[in-house]
Amino acid sequence: MKIGFARWFLALALVFTASSCAALRNFNPAYDNFDRGVALFNQGRFAEAVPYFEDATHSNPEFAQAYFYLGRAYVSQSMWRAAIQPLRTAFRLSPRETQREILDLILDATFAAALNDFRLGEERRPPAGSKEIL
Repeated sequence: MKIGFARWFLALALVFTASSCAALRNFNPAYDNFDRGVALFNQGRFAEAVPYFEDATHSNPEFAQAYFYLGRAYVSQSMWRAAIQPLRTAFRLSPRETQREILDLILDATFAAALNDFRLGEERRPPAGSKEIL
């Protein structure tokens, strides 16, 4: 009888522990902000999603997914330089299985930022054959 009671008690304790962990996620502001940001991101409202992802990273500095989506939101707006740091943080915090995808985005953002800077330099240079006035 004792063994049956112990098994029943253990099973009940596991159910309450699992449900309480899930419930705790719902009361965590980082997850709430993240979920709101993802909803906006999925609607293509990238600029509106950014503050929610930023708030999620401030609430939980170890929240890799929030950093990843923050970087993706910046990439989606062609804000290459702004995307690099959150993507690097997401890479550092993420498990190995997801690091490849993040690394690809980091490389894309870095090359796009460099190309953008190169193009800006071209626009600032006077046309060939013209005299620059000082």
